[in-house]
Amino acid sequence: MSIHYRIATILAVIALASGLNTTHAPAETQYTTNAQLASCGTPACGTPNCGGATYSSTPYQTSYGSYAAGGYSTMPYGGGASCYGATGDTSSLYESGYAGPVMAGGSAASGTGMIYADGYSVAGPSSAGMYSSSGGTCGNGSMMAGGGSFGGGGMGGGTVIGGGYATGGGAVYGDPCGSAPVATMPTFGSGSFGNFAPGFYGGFEFLWLRANFGQNVALIIDPPVGNTLVPFEYESDLSPRAWLGWQSCRGTGFRFTYFSFDNEPDPVSVTAVAGATPVFVHVFGAGANLTRNANANVGSTLTSHHELKMQAYDIEATQQFCFASTQAMFGLGVRIAEIEQLLRGDVYDGGGVYEEAVRNDLKFQGAGPTASLWLTRQIMCSRFSFYSNLRGAFLIGDTDQRIYEMKGAYTTELEDRAVHREILTNAECSVGLQFGQSLTPRCGCFLRVGYEAQVWLDAGGPVNSDSSIGLDGVTFATGLAL
Repeated sequence: MSIHYRIATILAVIALASGLNTTHAPAETQYTTNAQLASCGTPACGTPNCGGATYSSTPYQTSYGSYAAGGYSTMPYGGGASCYGATGDTSSLYESGYAGPVMAGGSAASGTGMIYADGYSVAGPSSAGMYSSSGGTCGNGSMMAGGGSFGGGGMGGGTVIGGGYATGGGAVYGDPCGSAPVATMPTFGSGSFGNFAPGFYGGFEFLWLRANFGQNVALIIDPPVGNTLVPFEYESDLSPRAWLGWQSCRGTGFRFTYFSFDNEPDPVSVTAVAGATPVFVHVFGAGANLTRNANANVGSTLTSHHELKMQAYDIEATQQFCFASTQAMFGLGVRIAEIEQLLRGDVYDGGGVYEEAVRNDLKFQGAGPTASLWLTRQIMCSRFSFYSNLRGAFLIGDTDQRIYEMKGAYTTELEDRAVHREILTNAECSVGLQFGQSLTPRCGCFLRVGYEAQVWLDAGGPVNSDSSIGLDGVTFATGLAL
C-alpha cells in the first residue's frame, strides 16, 4: 500500500471518528426544533449548538450520496433504500436537530444496523452490520470490511461513508446539489452559501398604514389677520402585501411581490363667516407655473375631498446566505409602480347652489431598479427572531396632472394639463419580531408583527405635484414554505 493511500485511509478514519462524537451527533434529549423562518419564508441558519445547518444540511446528511452508497439519503436518517431498513421522511424541513430515535433496527447484510436512540451510540456490529459487509446490499464497496476500503475504490474514487462525510463524492454534511468535490466544514463565523432547501415559499401581509404628505392642505381659512391651514386627517387603513418566490438548493431564486394602498380620509368642510373669510384651496402644477382655486365667501361652504391609490409590483432575482445565526436574502430587480391622487374642492352657497370647483387629478406611472435586503436574527435557540426589511427604488416615469376649475355656477370652465418625465425615489424599512414553526417535515410557517415606514419622494400631494408621500403603521404577516 502506497504512503498516499495510507495517509488517505488514516484521514478518512479520523474523519469518521470525529463524526461519531457528540459535537455532531447530539443525544436525543438535546433535540430541538429550530423553525426560525425568514421573511422570505425559509428557516434561519442553524448553529453548532442549535441543531445543524439550514433545513436538512445537518451532520451525516448526504443528499445524493449516502452511507455505503445507498444508505440514508437525507435527514432524518430514514430515507435510505435497503440499507438499514428504514423508510422515513426524505427531509426534515425546519427541523435542524436530530429526530430520534432513528435507524432503529435496520439491517445491512449481516448485522443489526445502527440505533441512534441515545445520542450516537451504535448498537450493532461496527463492521459487519454497521456499513454492510463484503460489498453487501448497500453499496459498491463496503466500509471497514471487504470490497475495498472506504467506499469501493479509495477516497474520492468511490465515496467516503457513501456520499461524502469526509472527502469524496460530496461536501461535508452532504451536498444537495451533488457537485462539491472537496469536503468543507460549514463556517458559522463567516458568510456561507449553498445547502438551502429548494422549493416555493410565499406569504401575505396585513399593513395598517397611515398616509402623510409634505404639503397636506385640505383648505385655508383666511381671516383679516393670519391664516389657518386645515389638513386632511388620514386614518390607518388596511393595505395588503403578498409575495411568492422560489429558490434553489444554492439559495439563488426569484421573488414576485405585490403591494397596494387605497385610502380616502373624511371630507373637510368649512363655512365662511364674517371675520373668517374667504375659505379657499389653491392647486399648483408644473412647478407652481399653473395655479387654480376655489373660494367660499361669507355664507358659502367649501368642502374638500382627497383620495390616494398606490400599487407596486416587484420582480427580483434573490440570493439567500447566512452569517453566524443571521439569515439574509438580497434581491435585485425591477419595481413597477402606479400612484393616483384626486383632490376635489366644491363650493356651495347658502341655498345649496353649486358655485365653484377645483380638481387636481394627478397620476404617475413608472418603473426602475430596486434592491432589497431581508434580515432575520435568531433569539438564542428559540423559535423567535428579530427581522428587518430594507428596500430602495428609483422610478422613472410620466406624471400626468390635470387641473380643472369652474367658476360662476358653470359660467366659466378651464382645464390645464402638465405631462412630464420625472424621477421618484422610494425607500422602505420595517422591523419587528417573528415566530417560526414547522408544520410537517416538508412544510413550515411563520408569523410576525412589526412596524413599517415608507417614503415616496416627489410623488405629489393634494395640492401640488412635487410633494412627498409617507406611509407608516403596524404590520402583521404570515407565510408558508414548501
